[in-house]
Amino acid sequence: MKKINEPLSRLCRIMLIIMIPAMTGIVFVQVILRYVFLSPLSWIEELARYLLVWISCFGAAYAVRKREHIAVMFLNKMFKGYVKSALTILIHVLVILFFMVCLMKGIGLSIRQWNVVTPALQIPRTLPYLGIPISFAIMLLFGFELFIKDIKAIFSKGSLPTV
Repeated sequence: MKKINEPLSRLCRIMLIIMIPAMTGIVFVQVILRYVFLSPLSWIEELARYLLVWISCFGAAYAVRKREHIAVMFLNKMFKGYVKSALTILIHVLVILFFMVCLMKGIGLSIRQWNVVTPALQIPRTLPYLGIPISFAIMLLFGFELFIKDIKAIFSKGSLPTV
């Protein structure tokens, strides 16, 4: 699992490193075009919006792998021993189920958007929407990896290690 997830984690990180400055740059260009030259481009705003969606998706996936979502840290410090272990297993199962549902719904949403064209960029709306199922597929893989790690930690030591 780690052999698959390590490159995926690097991919998420690289995509964020590329997309955040790209979005910042194109928004800056749009501001200059709008307020200095009084001639904004409509496709820049649409591209920035879609980049924000993809940034959010890859950022959420990256945060799952790094255990940076607030519930993980909060619950880890709130409970001890077997209660912590049982709650961790329950949360993993619920989160994995949630990722599966979102993945399936995201695939359906993306497929339904294939014949719809974006107004300014004139691309199939599927392309911006693909960030949803792709990121949830990555989160699902990361979720399975963390679940397996935590199960091993619980049964080998009797409780979870602190993060």
